[in-house]
Amino acid sequence: MDTKSKLDHVEDVYNQRLRGAFFISTTDGKRTHFHNGCWVTQCSHEPPQMLVCFPKEMEGAEIVTRGRKFALSMVAEDQESLIDRFFSGDQDIASMGEEEFIYMKTGCPIFKNAQAYFDCEVVQMIDNRDFLIVIGNVLAAEILHPEKRSLTVNHLMEREGGVPENAIVPLVGFDHN
Repeated sequence: MDTKSKLDHVEDVYNQRLRGAFFISTTDGKRTHFHNGCWVTQCSHEPPQMLVCFPKEMEGAEIVTRGRKFALSMVAEDQESLIDRFFSGDQDIASMGEEEFIYMKTGCPIFKNAQAYFDCEVVQMIDNRDFLIVIGNVLAAEILHPEKRSLTVNHLMEREGGVPENAIVPLVGFDHN
C-alpha cells in the first residue's frame, strides 16, 4: 500500500501497471515487521538478487537495516481474506496465526500458503528520499503452490469496495518471539 499515493502526480499512470502483491517481512531477531507492497523486482541473475522498497515511515526500514535480511511471499489469490485481515489490524504473527508461517534460512516469516517465496540477505541499501531501496542476495526461493495464481494489487483495488479507506498501514513492528 502506497501511503502517500494521493500526493503522487503520476499515480493514475502508475495504477495502470500490473502489480503483484507481495507480503514483505523483516526481522532483526528482536523485532519483526510486515508490510504489503508491490515495490519488488529481480535486479540480478549472477548472483540472483531481489530489490524491494521499504517506506521510511515504517519501522521495517529500521529493522531491515539492523537485521540485514528480508523475505518476500508472493501472495496467492486464495489469500485475499488473509490480506484483508492484515489491513484490518491483524499485523503480527500471534494475530495472523503461527500456523500461517514457515521459516527458511533468514528466519523471516514466510506465508506457508503463498504461491512462492524469496528469502534474502541484504547486500546493498540505497537511501532514496521517502524509501529505503534494499537489494538482497536470494538465499532460498521456491514455488510452494504451482497450482495457485498470484494475487495482484490491481485486483484488490478494482474489486467491489476496493481497498478499504480505513485500511491500517503497519507503521510499527512487533516483538519477535
